[in-house]
Amino acid sequence: MSGREKIAQTRHCAVDNLDGAPSEVTLIWHNLTVTPGASAGTRPLPVLCDISGTLQPGTLVALMGPSGAGKTTLMSALAYRMNGATCTAGEIRVNGRPIGPYMYDISGYIYQDELLPEGVTVQEHLELMANLKLGRGVPPDRKRTIIADILSQTGLERCARTQIANAAGTGKTLSGGERKRLAFAVELLSKPRLLFCDEPTTGLDSYSARQLVAMMKSLARSGTTVLCSIHQPAEKLLYEFDSLVLLTGGRTGFIGSPHDAVQFLRRQGLECDRGYSTADFLLKALSTSTGGTTTRGNGFTTGTCPLAICNNYSASEAARRQEALISAELYRAAVSEAGSEPRPQHRGRCWFYTLYWLVYRHVLQAHRNPNLQYFKLVQRIVIALLVGLCFSDAIELSQKGVQAMQGVIFLIVSENTFLPMYAVLSVFPESFPLFQREKKANLYSTAQFYISRILSMTPFILLETCAFILIVYYLAHLRPTLLGLVVTVAASVLVMNVSIACGCFFSTLFPTVASAMSYLVPFDYILMITSGIFIKIWSMPLYLRWMPFLSWMMFASEAISIAQWDGVKSIECSNIIPSVCLHDGEQVLEQYSFSSSHLRTDFAVLIGQYFIYHTLAMLCLAWRVARK
Repeated sequence: MSGREKIAQTRHCAVDNLDGAPSEVTLIWHNLTVTPGASAGTRPLPVLCDISGTLQPGTLVALMGPSGAGKTTLMSALAYRMNGATCTAGEIRVNGRPIGPYMYDISGYIYQDELLPEGVTVQEHLELMANLKLGRGVPPDRKRTIIADILSQTGLERCARTQIANAAGTGKTLSGGERKRLAFAVELLSKPRLLFCDEPTTGLDSYSARQLVAMMKSLARSGTTVLCSIHQPAEKLLYEFDSLVLLTGGRTGFIGSPHDAVQFLRRQGLECDRGYSTADFLLKALSTSTGGTTTRGNGFTTGTCPLAICNNYSASEAARRQEALISAELYRAAVSEAGSEPRPQHRGRCWFYTLYWLVYRHVLQAHRNPNLQYFKLVQRIVIALLVGLCFSDAIELSQKGVQAMQGVIFLIVSENTFLPMYAVLSVFPESFPLFQREKKANLYSTAQFYISRILSMTPFILLETCAFILIVYYLAHLRPTLLGLVVTVAASVLVMNVSIACGCFFSTLFPTVASAMSYLVPFDYILMITSGIFIKIWSMPLYLRWMPFLSWMMFASEAISIAQWDGVKSIECSNIIPSVCLHDGEQVLEQYSFSSSHLRTDFAVLIGQYFIYHTLAMLCLAWRVARK
């Protein structure tokens, strides 16, 4: 390998571990307004309206506010994970830099609902994510050390060999608290400078919540800035946070320590009653249902509405402190190179390396879900035995044998068409949420995900098809030639692959299995009618002659019929009227509008349909991701 090639390979596959990046980061948002995408005939109102604030290095910050206050929207905007249709105005900067794709490298995002793969253990999932996040530039030994440290840090050593979840619902799986900690562990693999957590304590008991907050505080003390939206934490948990960001109605209610927040509201005439939860007091004060008259009850005395709280905060000393910090960062951006537009950072993940690990995960999941693959193999073997035994004495070189032969061919083609096509309808709707989230985290591309799904199915597809055909071929006593067997097996494998490709197309085109099935059923009639078994193709109206080109069943039936009848010179015609007797294999093929000269064309069309349907499916999947 030349020196230039080595440099190119290093650039492509070298890991960017951000060691050159600052160990501490300051994040600011200034005059930030976020408006959702407009729908037909509507003019949406801003979710966040002209707000400003800062996140200081190594702090644990709680983001609080009533439902609809804009907490998740603010976190998504700060983390550079907003929907593409959302309009954002104002400035968001990290150490003076405008945020951009590099945020995926320096920040982690933990969602409220954990979407984790089934059928893999905690250790396996962390190994997979380490390879996706860190790439091949980090040695395997180093990755194992990182994973061991994170397991210890998050308290997951005891459940490292436990499956996250399984489709069968049997055996030990992770609890809710363990799933939350695993979500943290995944984000810690890339050592983020910023960590955004969307209500991580929701659904946890008080002990698990305390453990989780303690872990976040430990991360903050090690230099990671943690912003955590939280809903009504316990009294002691609230004071574990270094700072609070209070939102109401898309505006800032207060930014400062929990103690300062209580004092600020007290100056507004809002007093928390003794023994009442401070978190409940803060949320109630920020609730839009609070009136402007002075009342007592529900834990506090009120005399100020949320709008007045926001206005009073804008004129407070706490707001001036935030403005001073923001001004300092903007000045830093103006006088230093830190304010220049950062280049998108590459994580050093080679394309095929990422594809390999995705295939590994899908194969592992399939292996541990017997209902997904092995049960289908047993099902195909049982059907093959049934078909083969039913036709074991019917295949012969006679007029009755012609009908039986074409019946077997139709069953072979239809069995490898309809079952596989319907079996894959649920593949992409079920895996789409996890795929969408991992794609949004920039772990892999749509093409890598789709191709890995197809490659992981391929070994089982070959096993099922070959087992089915070999059993039927032997028991039904089909033509005992090597060429006949090879053509029949090859055509059947192609049929099953094209059927799966078509099923994937419908699976990605529609959001649910029910909607995909409702459109696939009418399509099945086109496949069967144009299969060449029920009607001669040339007898169809001219304006419908295009339909057979959608039907791989016709091309597969023709290919297998050629394998069974081409070269047959004599067929018995006893007790048959001579004018309707089929004397040789060529006449049998002609009876069904087939020709022995079309064999190569049949295989070429089947291969072409395979790639066409898969291409359409991948485009539909990319379109759905873009819409989301």
